[in-house]
This record gives sequence, structure tokens and C-alpha cells, in this order.
Amino acid sequence: MKKNKCRLNKKGKFAIYAFILLVILLIYICISSSIFELKEVSLNGNNKITKNDVVKIASIEEGKNIFKYNLKDIEEKLLGNPYIKYAKTTRKFPDKLVINIKENSEDAIIKDGKNYVYLGMDGLVLSEKKEITNKNIPLVSGIQIKDKQVNTKVKINSNKSNYIILTIDTLKKNNMSRKIESININQNTMIMKTDENTNINLKLDEDIVYNINRLKVILVDLKTSNKKGGSVDLTSKEQAIYSP
Repeated sequence: MKKNKCRLNKKGKFAIYAFILLVILLIYICISSSIFELKEVSLNGNNKITKNDVVKIASIEEGKNIFKYNLKDIEEKLLGNPYIKYAKTTRKFPDKLVINIKENSEDAIIKDGKNYVYLGMDGLVLSEKKEITNKNIPLVSGIQIKDKQVNTKVKINSNKSNYIILTIDTLKKNNMSRKIESININQNTMIMKTDENTNINLKLDEDIVYNINRLKVILVDLKTSNKKGGSVDLTSKEQAIYSP
């Protein structure tokens, strides 16, 4: 019995060692084989970010073995770009990396001297440019920026800064960003101008979300009535006044 047990133990150990060696051999083959050299990068979910941008940001090299890439490292590098809010990388055998991303959209532009600061949701600074490259979002003027570090929340030199950011976010949530061409801030009030040349007067106060929600309904009514231009006064909570 003891001899049989000894033989079984030896066989068990041999099987374990053989298995480990097999795994090591497979790993070596995977790492060294040209079959797994990267030939293609597939990018999904992008609109503004290009595949070349992603390849550059993540330091991806064609011809490098796909097993030599740390997928989490690729994702962390991509998330360092303010335009990318989600990234997931997977290997597709034998020679492909698949990257799925979600982007932060440009929701407004703040004129800052001769430059333009592009903002996403919650006042996230996405970039600073010398010119306007997106004409489908509101251009905000009349305010001063204290801090515009990329990938952080913008700091505005105004005691109404929270209401200003809330205005931009509420326009986005109501799918109105493309409808509003400009927003001019003047202390406690602001004037919006629509793409149909209608001016809207609003207060920067705790009713800003309520007023933008009713503005959405008013703009639909004006479009249905084929009315363009004029002005809408929403400074009163009780009533909205339209003047041709």
C-alpha cells in the first residue's frame, strides 16, 4: 500500500510539473510567435477622437505582440485625455486590439481674452484654442476665468459661477445647446441669442432650471407659429413676455 501511495504521489507531482511546463511553453509561444503581432486597432464610440489620436495617446505600436500590452495601462492613458470619459480595451485573437470609448462632448465655449475655452458637463475644461472650431454650441461672454486647467472644473470669477455652469448643463440635458448661439453674462442676468435671432432675457438665480425648461416650450411654440427674431423676457417667474 505504501509503495502504491508513493507511486501515485510521484505521478501526481509529475502531472503538476508537466502542466506547469506546458503553461510556460504556451506563454512563451504566445509572447514570441509572430502570429500574435498587432496588425489592427479597432476603435468604437468615437466622434471627435480619431484612431490616430488613440494610438498616440496609448503608445500602441503596430507589430508588437498583443500579449505584451497591459490593457489597464492603455485604458488609464486614454482616460487622461479630457475628451474621453470611458475606455475599455480587449484583445481579439490573433492580432487585433479592440478599444471601446465614450467621449465627453463640447457643451459650451467661454471667450477668454483672445482664446476660447471649451467646456463639457459640470464645467469640465476640455481644451483651449485660438479659434472657434465648433459652431453648434453656445459662446459664453461677459465673464472672467480664474482657472482653466485642462481636465479639471473651470473656475469662474463670479459669485454666480454655479448658475452659469448649471445653465450650460441644463441646455445640454434639454437638447438645446445647438439652438442657443450665444450667452452674454451681465452680473445677475444674461441674454441668450438663438439660431433664429431671438433674444432671451433670464435671471441667474435658483429658478434657472425652471426658466430653461419653460424656454424650451416657448421656442417650440415660436417655431410652430413661424415666428423668428424678437425677444422673450423670462425675468418674471409668473409670466413670459414675447415682443416681436
